[in-house]
Amino acid sequence: MPEGKTSIDILYQTIDSYGFKDLYQFSFVILDKLAILLTYLFWFLTEKKWWRYAILSPILLLANQSFNILFTETNAVDEIELYQSSPFLLTLLIALLLLAQAADHQERIKAFLRLQYQHIEHAVEQRFGRQQQNIEAKKQRLATKKDLSKEELAALKKELEQELKKLT
Repeated sequence: MPEGKTSIDILYQTIDSYGFKDLYQFSFVILDKLAILLTYLFWFLTEKKWWRYAILSPILLLANQSFNILFTETNAVDEIELYQSSPFLLTLLIALLLLAQAADHQERIKAFLRLQYQHIEHAVEQRFGRQQQNIEAKKQRLATKKDLSKEELAALKKELEQELKKLT
């Protein structure tokens, strides 16, 4: 932007300096706010955790500051926007506190369920682990004896069936 000019015509549109000394200063302030606003928006859109809604507070404040620069006739820049945005920021703060409480509650439930799952796995391993060892021992006994009589095979079959019934 040229320094010293207070307005410029681009494609039948007139851009004023909106109360700034010149267009250079105006464009510097607007582009600075736009760059920061776009950075926050990108961060908000790419973040997947619940606390991403906290990023909305600076986005709201920057948007309000940009709006006031463009659409209000005042010489004060970035002075009263925080007070104007405070009802929205307070609402956002309350919503964030409720989200934090819900997230904490959900994490506690997950931890409790994980612990219960570990207890169940341990109990199942203790109960079925010994029975599985018994079955494996009988299989080994069968594998070591090649010439078994019919009576020995029937007795071994009966033992294996009893172990399998205990599993169910």
